[in-house]
Amino acid sequence: MKNSIQSIGIVSLFVCLLVAPVTGQNWIQGTPAPGATAATYTVSTGFTSMVMSVPGAGHVTFNGFDINGGVDLNPRFGAALDTTYARASNLFGTQHGGHVLTILAGPVFYPVERGKNRMFVHALVGMGIVDGVAPSSFENYSSGWVRGTSYAFGGGAEHFLRGPLSVRVSGDYMRTPFINYSRSVQPQNDFRVTAGMVLALPRIGGLGR
Repeated sequence: MKNSIQSIGIVSLFVCLLVAPVTGQNWIQGTPAPGATAATYTVSTGFTSMVMSVPGAGHVTFNGFDINGGVDLNPRFGAALDTTYARASNLFGTQHGGHVLTILAGPVFYPVERGKNRMFVHALVGMGIVDGVAPSSFENYSSGWVRGTSYAFGGGAEHFLRGPLSVRVSGDYMRTPFINYSRSVQPQNDFRVTAGMVLALPRIGGLGR
């Protein structure tokens, strides 16, 4: 638990350092960017890459997609529901594939918003399902899937493009369950990077915040 708190602290510092240098451009004639300020709901999808550290075996990369639905409660705070599915094949030369499915939800905070840009940080918790292998030192391996609590902590940036569309890039420290060679369940440290498109849906009536 202590290591988890230390890891979250490191990620928090990293996100804060990212927020500081953000600069933006003013929207035409001073009107706020619709993708950044006029939306109550957002839907996004994109590519995700997750690096998982397997004890005694090294690192493995899972690639897949992410779907995210969000609601902005006010200009600073919101909430998000995030689903990621990523897959890898031939893990550690075992001919066995693996996948990771996470369904997470939690609060979102927007510390900086300038013109067409805004930064965000989030803390998400939910369920993770991981199917993989755990090689041993004797060229054997154990395989199987496990379901358990998962969480992610990180942040990223959005840049308004045109109309209701924006692009989003984010990075997260993740904690997912994993099955080791002795078929015991243990927590796993992951790092996830996601890039995709965001569709902003205005409030009913066409008014912003």
